[in-house]
Order: sequence, then structure tokens, then C-alpha cells
Amino acid sequence: MGLGVSALFLVGAITTSPTSIAVIGSLLLVANLVGWFPGVANDDSDSQYVQAVAENFNDWHPPIMAWLWSIFRLLADGNGPMFCFHVACYWLGFGLIAVALSRAGRPLAAWGMIGVGLFPPFLMMNINILKDVGLAVTFLAAFAALFWYRVQEQRAPTVVIVISSVLLCYGTLVRSNAVFGVVPLLAYLIDPRWLSRPWRVLVFSAPVAVLMVPVSDLFNHNVLSATPVGIVRSLEIFDMTGIAFYSGDLSVFGTGDSFTTQEVGSCYTPIEWDNLSPWGKCRFFWNRLAISRDLREVEKLTPMDAMVAPPNFDLTSHWVASIVAHPLDYARHRLAHFCSEIYFLGQLEPGNVVAGAPKSEEARAGPTLLVLQDSPYLVLYDVLKTPAFSLAIGVCLLVLLASANSPRHPAGREAALALVMSSLLYTCAYLIVGVATDFRYQFWSMVATFTALVISISGVACRMPTSSAFRTSTCEPN
Repeated sequence: MGLGVSALFLVGAITTSPTSIAVIGSLLLVANLVGWFPGVANDDSDSQYVQAVAENFNDWHPPIMAWLWSIFRLLADGNGPMFCFHVACYWLGFGLIAVALSRAGRPLAAWGMIGVGLFPPFLMMNINILKDVGLAVTFLAAFAALFWYRVQEQRAPTVVIVISSVLLCYGTLVRSNAVFGVVPLLAYLIDPRWLSRPWRVLVFSAPVAVLMVPVSDLFNHNVLSATPVGIVRSLEIFDMTGIAFYSGDLSVFGTGDSFTTQEVGSCYTPIEWDNLSPWGKCRFFWNRLAISRDLREVEKLTPMDAMVAPPNFDLTSHWVASIVAHPLDYARHRLAHFCSEIYFLGQLEPGNVVAGAPKSEEARAGPTLLVLQDSPYLVLYDVLKTPAFSLAIGVCLLVLLASANSPRHPAGREAALALVMSSLLYTCAYLIVGVATDFRYQFWSMVATFTALVISISGVACRMPTSSAFRTSTCEPN
């Protein structure tokens, strides 16, 4: 009997030990690297690697990833170095948070955090070499380095502040719309007490994010010397076509641009703008709207040449005028696209007004329409991996955390608020800026929400003991 009790005590001590969790996290990092090296690239990342090799960047994709890749090529060619960077940040983030939770006397929450890292949709997304993954893993690692000290109510060393700042800067620059999600994390970096007024942080996040857009452009063009190619034209053409689809007003395209109702109806889908792109089946939308009318024989241009061709400077004014003339139809178009972004109501056909899933091969790993005949476990899994579910959890979590009566503003509440506000702001920005649907676009939002959920329900606001042979902690409710 005594031997059994001793064995149970030993097992409990091992499984709750921060060292054990750190070892498991390290082994998972190695397994992730070995099992999927050198990662999986797609057309976007392949084009960025081409720029890295040539050291000649453009801003169709944010050039910071191609620039970093050009540095990594000093170590080795190919996808390997970038894949290692992403995987290291991923497991460093989850590992630091898990060990910090364990040290705070919350071993179950620590293992829960490891479980979030092992969640199959996250783990499989992490093997892809994408700017969306770069955003998520650098934001996560930056937050985790700060959380390690914040949860113990300690001031983070200067070197940690610098490292977190660099990671946040990279994550902000690697996706154009990342500016909407970084502001709460900056508040957590500078002074977590700001997060005690979450509604105020939310209100200030939008104007701060807008101000960061020209700063990002200046960095891309003046520091990285990236050639501007006007990717905003994709959003403008997508929105104008959506407005024309819902309103039936073809004059939104401007004088001299002759489109028919049949062309708009057959080419527009709220799921994505790709039909209208230089590589799409309805490329004539791009040719007529995005490219300068002084350029002749645009139909003969390759997709890449069409992307970098001289722009039509009247496009922006037509875009703004179409929104002003048809605000409700613009809202219908944007809401239909947002429903597809978060996979609301599962997967629907591209022709439906309210779309729920992408058509692309890449996105088919995402959520699909639930089938009632499936086992309850499969149905639950489909729900858990749906961005719409993550969004609902994030909204509920924000309301609960914001309304919590905690005069001491525990560290766990501040950390969870930083993550959940970043998640919600990043997701909701797709109400305005999204042009395509893919599960990867919601990767950071889902990672941040799940991480915030584990932190918030763990009660990490603990008064850490200074000395004790058997470490215990007294926790305050959030």
C-alpha cells in the first residue's frame, strides 16, 4: 500500500513538474521539425522565395518575409530555415506559457496549453510556410516571453522587451491587416494595466491600427526597397463587383468600363476575388479596372505582368463613390464574405449569396458542413475547428473578462484580455479588408482565443510563494 502511494506521489510530482512540461514541449518541437521538415510551401510562399533569391522585393505580399528568407539563405537554401523558424516560435510560445502556468501552480492548465499546441488543425497549419503562420507564431512567441514574467508579477528584462518588440514588429509587417491585431499586444508589452479598461483599448485600437498602415508602407518601400504594385486594387475591384451584383447598378465601374449583368453574375462570388484576378477566369475585370487605360493589348500580358502593370489611378475614386452610393449593398457584400471567412453555417456552394467555405484546394482542410449522421465526436471536432465557433467563444470570453470584478487586475485576466482582443480585432477586420477565404486567415485568431481560454479558466492570478519545500499557491478568482 505504501509503495503504491509513493508511486502515485512520484507520478504526480513528475507530471506536475515544470521541468517535465518543458521536456515534453522540447520533444514536441523536435518531433515537429523532424516529422515534417522542410515544410510545405504554396504559390504565395514560392513567389516570396523567388524574391528572396533575387533580393528584389515587391509588396504584393508583405516583403518582410522575403527579406528574412534572404537572410536565412546564408544558412541554407530552400524552405528549411523558414520552416525551422516558424516551428521554433510555435513551440517556444506554447512551451513558455505552459511552463509558466505550471510554475504558477496550475499543472492542468499547463497540460491544456500543450494540448492547444497539439490541436490537429493548428499542428497541420504550422507545417505550412505561409505569412499567416509567420504572423501567428511570432505574435504567440512575443506574448509568451512577456507572460513568463507578467504571471509572476515581475518586470520583464530589457532583453525580453526587445525580443518581444522585434517579434511583434515582424508579425505586424508580415500581413497587411495584422495592424488590427497587434495593438492589444502592444498594450500588454508597454503596460498591462491599460488592459484593465478593455473597452477603451478596443476603441483606440482602430485609429492606432489605421495610423500604422502608412508607417508599414514607409518601412516596406524605403527600408526594404520593395516595389509598390498596388495590391489594394484587389479589394477595390472585389468590393465594386459585389456592390454591382447586389445593387444591379453597373455604373459603379465608371464611364467607359462596359460590363453586363451576366458578366457580373457569373464572375462574382462573395467567397473570393480570384475570379476577377489576373489569374482568374474573369481576368477582364482586372484588365479593365486595375490597369492604366494607356496600356495596350493588356490581354496578352502574363498574370505577373498584369499585376505589376501601371495602375488605373481612377479606380480608388470609383471604389469610394460606389460605397457612398450603395452603402447597404456594400454591407451585404462584406457580410456575405465575412460569413465565408469564418465558415459560418459550414460549407456552401460558391454561387450562394452567403458563402461558407472556400473553393481552393488549400482550404479544403478547413471546416465543412456538419453531417448529422457523423459520430458525436466528429461533429464536436468539426465545431471546434470552425472559426465561427472560435469567434463566438472570443466574444463571450471578452464580455466575461471585461465585466469581472477584480480590483487587483490579476495577471491572468490581463494576459487573456490581450489575446482575446487581438483575436477579435484581427478577425473583425475581415469585415472590411478580406478578399478571399481560407482557414489560414483565421489561424492567429483561433490560436489566440484558445490560448486565452486556457489562461482565463486556469485562475493563474496567484500569489507566488517565495519559499517552500512543497510549492503551493493562493489564487484569486478572475
